[in-house]
Amino acid sequence: MARTMKRGVRVAALAALPSVLFACSNGSDTQQLDPMEVAMTDQVAPFYNDGELELFEAQLPVNLPIRKPSSAEQASLSGAVGPFDHHPWVTASDVSVQVTWTVANLEKTPVTVKVLVDPWNEFGRYVPGVTQDGDNAVPNLSGIDLPLLLAGAKGADSASSRAQGTFSYDDMNELATDFATAINIIKTVKPTTTDGVVDDPRIGLVNHVFEYQNRSGRDPLTDPYIPAVIPGLLGFDISLETTAAANVAIEFTVETIDKNGDRVVPEGTKSTLQAPNRIYTVGGAG
Repeated sequence: MARTMKRGVRVAALAALPSVLFACSNGSDTQQLDPMEVAMTDQVAPFYNDGELELFEAQLPVNLPIRKPSSAEQASLSGAVGPFDHHPWVTASDVSVQVTWTVANLEKTPVTVKVLVDPWNEFGRYVPGVTQDGDNAVPNLSGIDLPLLLAGAKGADSASSRAQGTFSYDDMNELATDFATAINIIKTVKPTTTDGVVDDPRIGLVNHVFEYQNRSGRDPLTDPYIPAVIPGLLGFDISLETTAAANVAIEFTVETIDKNGDRVVPEGTKSTLQAPNRIYTVGGAG
């Protein structure tokens, strides 16, 4: 199973990393976080190596500025809403998220790099595992899994060595829905064992959920697992991944829209929800 491009992702060549790319929005309920960046150097060690497959990765956790609920607000969330043990404090209809990015190849030779986004909500974080397919180790899909082939950098204005794109509000809303669906699959679908061989259908189902062409609401295979309530994104891990050591970088900005005006706080506020400790994954080692 190959990793592939997420639904609706827009990609275009870019000549430089212009500061105007990250201009602030004027909407009163819209907040644009300070620009962030992730860089990988050719000195980094592989984070995964089984003797056949090597994966190199640089990753940054991005915590959205979502305020903590008060004691009274937390108490009002009691009561299970399957597959979650309480009603979400933030739902996908409360907060919208968009990510605008620029990736640059700093090598003189072409490089293939993947931009990966793995979601968090208040119930857990998604970490894609690695599935053994016969003698082959196959990385499971990330929530967003975008491969880019970039030409070698031949100067500061080498457009083909850079790319820009946007994971739109619709893309990130779909990511929140996909993750909620994946949690439901992981918690409710049970592996089976026949003659000592374990068959775990969750691996195929979760990868199917994250495939770019499979939009929620249009897929009879996994739509039955979409929860009635979709938790909103609390944050995400954004990564650059290659199969060989390389010098690449991504600069990005995150924009949030607080639809009800009572969930998102100014960036830098201390009393915000942090990344949860629980990890959801399928397959082998993450």
